[in-house]
Amino acid sequence: MKISQKLISGILGMATISVIVGAISADQQLKIAKYLAQQEAEEVAGLLGYFVSHELEYHELRSREKMLAHLQNHVELLHKQRQRDLEIVDRNKIILADVVAEDIGTRLDHDRNNEVGKTIQDGIPRTYVESSPEYPNGIQLIAVAFKTGKGETIGAVILEYTPLYKAALATAEKNIIVTLFISLGCSVFALAAGYLLSKSISKPIKQLQQAVVNLTEGKLDTRVSIRSQDEIGELATSFNKMADDLQYSRNELVNANEQLRDEITERQEAEAELQQALKDLQKTQIQLIQSEKMSSLGQLVAGVAHEINNPVNFIYGNLEYTDDYTQQMLLLIKLYQKHYPYPEPEIQNANQLNDIEYLIEDLPKMLTSMKMGAKRIREIVLSLRIFSRLDEAEFKTADLHEGIDSTLLILQHRLKALNNRPQIEVVKEYGKMPKIQCFAGQMNQVFMNLLANAIDALEECFQKELCPNPLIRISSEQVNENVVIRIADNGSGIPKEIQSRLFDPFFTTKAVGKGTGMGLSISYQIITEKHGGSLECISSPGQGAEFVIAIPIRAGKLAQSSISDRIIG
Repeated sequence: MKISQKLISGILGMATISVIVGAISADQQLKIAKYLAQQEAEEVAGLLGYFVSHELEYHELRSREKMLAHLQNHVELLHKQRQRDLEIVDRNKIILADVVAEDIGTRLDHDRNNEVGKTIQDGIPRTYVESSPEYPNGIQLIAVAFKTGKGETIGAVILEYTPLYKAALATAEKNIIVTLFISLGCSVFALAAGYLLSKSISKPIKQLQQAVVNLTEGKLDTRVSIRSQDEIGELATSFNKMADDLQYSRNELVNANEQLRDEITERQEAEAELQQALKDLQKTQIQLIQSEKMSSLGQLVAGVAHEINNPVNFIYGNLEYTDDYTQQMLLLIKLYQKHYPYPEPEIQNANQLNDIEYLIEDLPKMLTSMKMGAKRIREIVLSLRIFSRLDEAEFKTADLHEGIDSTLLILQHRLKALNNRPQIEVVKEYGKMPKIQCFAGQMNQVFMNLLANAIDALEECFQKELCPNPLIRISSEQVNENVVIRIADNGSGIPKEIQSRLFDPFFTTKAVGKGTGMGLSISYQIITEKHGGSLECISSPGQGAEFVIAIPIRAGKLAQSSISDRIIG
């Protein structure tokens, strides 16, 4: 609430109190007027009661008729002097004297609430109002008991005090009107004085308030022109001094802020460069480590493949001759059996001992199995050589299907059934797709990263009992001038908020020690920067994840990167 409102409210409250006090005073005056009228009536009735009791005690000296006549004379005389109704009754409320002579000797009939009867019983004066056809507005009556000298109540005097009551009310009403006018005048004066006082106080305060608002809005040149010699004037002087100091301090602060801003900008630029250099260094370090790993793996695989390839070729080549020689020896044995069915006993014993018939039947099967094993070893060696691609580090034509198959062969041990999960099924849906020009070794690295991530996701999903039949689906096709390869799994999928960060360097959702966060980032660089293609992830929670690789078939126009600059890790 504003100060002016508080002042007006306070003064209005005082005026209201003044009016209330005047009303209370008027009410008290009415009560006092009524009380005084009753007191006067009670005194008159008391005197008359005393006279009546004296007359009744003295009736022994005179006859009853003379006493009642004498009492009636007093009542009529009092009525003429005071113009008031007057009645005197005995204990049984029989009228002994009355201004209306016809009612003498009758029972009092206007005492409806038995006020007179109660007064006769307890001796306490009572006032009441009588309404009748003769008095439609009612008249004020008071009943006063009168007693004998021995204190015995023998009747009551009923006196009208309406004129006294009206006179008292008239006097009280005049006083009430004067009091109300004085209270109203005081209230109006108080309100006017309060309004003028509030205006004189609130106007400079509002000016100070507006000046403070201007200061908070930055208008530091705001000043107030209050020159009064009171507390508000002193406050205005202090405000102007504060505004001067604040404007000076702000100028100093602005200059200091400008210098600080320049220094902060320089430091932020230096820090940004340092952060970028650190990220590049970390990225390069990871790439070098990966590059060394892949290079070492490629050299190891190539060396192992080379060392295995020579004896395997020797074995596989000699198996052909061994098979021919064996067939010739078996043919010769059959000829001996045909032309010499009954050989010497020593030969017969050797034939039975060695089960020559079983050897003749099983030896070709054994040679065939050996040939199949040697052939399988040659295929494995060829897949290892295809995966290593050390002889294909340059940009040349390659079959991506061979790269996928060789990668699956390397990961075969992770696809097999384990004690705590079933085998991960791999479904190949290869379409017609031409060979393309690419960095074959780097493409194999992309396949390795995507397939390894799919296996990790399926293992984690199976542990949570969300994927009872783990599956990886690999499909390929030619779409316009691009080859498209899709690698999908039926795991738990990737949330939307994570998909936008999948290809960021060092971002990983795997546990500490299980991933560097560089696999997908390097794969993305290989596909987009080295081959001018695209790599995207399509996934929904609970629906698995699918990575789509798209590479132009004619990539000969791409800038060739040297072997030392290419990303392998």
